[in-house]
Amino acid sequence: MLPFPMIVFILVLAFGLSLAGAWVVRALTGKGAMVDVPGERSSHSRPTVRGGGVGLALGACGVLLTLGVRFWGGSGEGVSLFLLGLGGLIVAGCGFWDDVSRLAPGWKYLFQVLGCGLVLLGGMWLSGIAWPWGGRWSLGWLAVPVTLFWITGMTNLYNFMDGIDGIAGGVGVLYGLGVAWAAFLSGHPVEGVVALTLVAGCLGFLCFNFPPAKIFMGDVGSLLLGFLFAVLAVRLSQDSSNPVPFCFFVILYSSFLFDTAYTLIWRTLRGDKWWLAHRSHLYQRLVIAGWSHLRVTLLYMALSAVSLALAMLYLRSGGPLRCLWVIIQLFVCFGLVVFVKVTEGRLRRVS
Repeated sequence: MLPFPMIVFILVLAFGLSLAGAWVVRALTGKGAMVDVPGERSSHSRPTVRGGGVGLALGACGVLLTLGVRFWGGSGEGVSLFLLGLGGLIVAGCGFWDDVSRLAPGWKYLFQVLGCGLVLLGGMWLSGIAWPWGGRWSLGWLAVPVTLFWITGMTNLYNFMDGIDGIAGGVGVLYGLGVAWAAFLSGHPVEGVVALTLVAGCLGFLCFNFPPAKIFMGDVGSLLLGFLFAVLAVRLSQDSSNPVPFCFFVILYSSFLFDTAYTLIWRTLRGDKWWLAHRSHLYQRLVIAGWSHLRVTLLYMALSAVSLALAMLYLRSGGPLRCLWVIIQLFVCFGLVVFVKVTEGRLRRVS
């Protein structure tokens, strides 16, 4: 376990780096900084500098690399943390490249797979998933492809959801608090510190990104957040001594997971080219229906807070109660769909 003063120092440093990184990138406005110019698929109306998550990324990856060196040897935890830090740098680096000069999607995914490969090399993969009603699904030979799908999927969906002011950072604070709570409760203090580092980084960035945003996170920040939240779920759920059920993370992350899954299925059923950029996410539809970025971000933070509470209840319950919390979470998710449709219907009646 790290000494408490060191934990405080790490969190203050992560907050400071994130804040400073956003400030520096914003200060470069008009001096060669990466500017996101609004297009037909954009949710913002004025040119805004992107790439502000660079300080968040440097802080998170720096902490992982430092912890890797600190715990090097012994059980191999230090090696896995160091490799995770390197993988995070690769993912954040390809995101920064995309922020600067637009990287082709195929190359972005290749870099994400490379980052995921380092995670696998460090011995982190989904060997099995515990069901809410009891029992466990052993993945066997599917362990590696399922882990790859989960990590790269979360990496990209977090990037997809970073489309309005404050949503990625605000929801990231709640996700990080949830992961940290589960980690410390189950005796995984290192993962808890990493999760709190993400919380501190998100809070630092929100000083410039909370609606109305003065700067955008960019792929450098959103890809890394999705990547690390996914890997933390793998690390904590696959521990042999005191694992956190994988379903805990599915419930916790459901505000972003459900929006992306529902939108993908809905677009596919409509015959749309689901792989193209669009404005069909539920949160984007609320903006189109007239909601401000602030209202939508606060709504998703509230939904994430509800998911956090249900995930906490899930972790502290057993047997049939776990199924109940999953069912309630599904009702919450589909309630969002109904709410969006009702909101759109009101807009059509007014117009």
